[in-house]
Amino acid sequence: MLTIVDPDTLDLSAYVRVGDRITWGQGTGEPLRLIESLVEQRAAIGHVEVFLGISLVDTFQSEHFDHIHLISYGAVGTNAKFVRTGEMDVLPCHFSAVPNLIGAGHFPIDVVFVQISPPGPDGTHSFGFCNDYLPIAMSKARVVIAEINMNVPWVYQDVPFDEELVTLAIESDDPVASYKPLRPGAVETQIARNIAGRIEDGATIQYGIGGIPPAVFEALEGHRDLGLHSGLVSDEAIALIQAGVITNARKPIHKGKSIGALAFGGEKFKNFAHVNPHFEMHQSTSTHGAATLSQITNLVSINSALEVDLFGQVNAEQIGTKYLGAIGGQIDFMHAASTHQGGLSIIAMPASLGKSGRGRITDKLAGPLVTTARADVDLVITEFGIADLRGKTLDGRAHALIGVALPEHRDRLLASWKGLAV
Repeated sequence: MLTIVDPDTLDLSAYVRVGDRITWGQGTGEPLRLIESLVEQRAAIGHVEVFLGISLVDTFQSEHFDHIHLISYGAVGTNAKFVRTGEMDVLPCHFSAVPNLIGAGHFPIDVVFVQISPPGPDGTHSFGFCNDYLPIAMSKARVVIAEINMNVPWVYQDVPFDEELVTLAIESDDPVASYKPLRPGAVETQIARNIAGRIEDGATIQYGIGGIPPAVFEALEGHRDLGLHSGLVSDEAIALIQAGVITNARKPIHKGKSIGALAFGGEKFKNFAHVNPHFEMHQSTSTHGAATLSQITNLVSINSALEVDLFGQVNAEQIGTKYLGAIGGQIDFMHAASTHQGGLSIIAMPASLGKSGRGRITDKLAGPLVTTARADVDLVITEFGIADLRGKTLDGRAHALIGVALPEHRDRLLASWKGLAV
């Protein structure tokens, strides 16, 4: 039985110490009442660090950093502005490495705030929208404070929620953080059609964030017996599950079940996932772990990038001095998909970078970082077609990539490649 206290009288300074590092769930798993209490009570607590995953809310403002220092694994969601202003540090690591960094003490966590559901059919609570690295963080933390939110679904998990680790809890009926997916335009729709044409019936899908995934799910409506094993699960995937397109019937593991680690969803996701035996939230050691991914022989990994050079190297993080993305789980999934039987690793992106007109297929990456190695990329897909890099020489890869670049850039890229070719 959890010890429940009044959220209006909760004194965090009795539990959080100066110098502590705090973490909590990400996406729609953010415990908003506890975060607000931290902001309000920060002066009484003193300086603390917060390890923040993908955030969808604007709770933090610059004036709050007098006592709070932010760290994240990437500039995604509302984190982007803080990385851009230098108010957030970046921890460069694979998403799959976060639990191990915490567990081994290389990146210790002192306090965990966790949003959970009311008790479910077996009397236990559930992480609901976000499992990922929270179980390991809770097992290592000195203090765990739970926010029981009546709007959080009870979701099946790979391991039960351990109430014994919870120091105390508050109750809330506040709306959870919300995510509004980008509506795909004509470019995204064409890219999605190109992707769908390469996905076979029975494939297991992983996807990332952005405007392309919603279009991909629309383009897959005619497919059969697809599977879902992804770090992120969002509302867009649910329509295909309910339509019987995603059945998970041919998955080598977790047959008949869709698997995710965190959710970007609202009422649609809540209603779908609540006490649904065909959907489970797993820790990121499971969703992104090599031991699990090695068993999925038909994995299709769909991710995006800021740019790809003519060697096939992927930059999903930085343009010039501006850090805009993250390593995230891209490499975990793409390496698995590109090296396992029946797998396919896809980088999907518009040919131009925003309104600048800058080409994403480039002779030289604009930043100093390579996110994903060229050997882990099977297909690069833009609205202009598909560059299939499998089995191609350096010269063959470059010509394939130039073929899906902006048409007005192709002559320049070809001339540049003649100077780069080895």
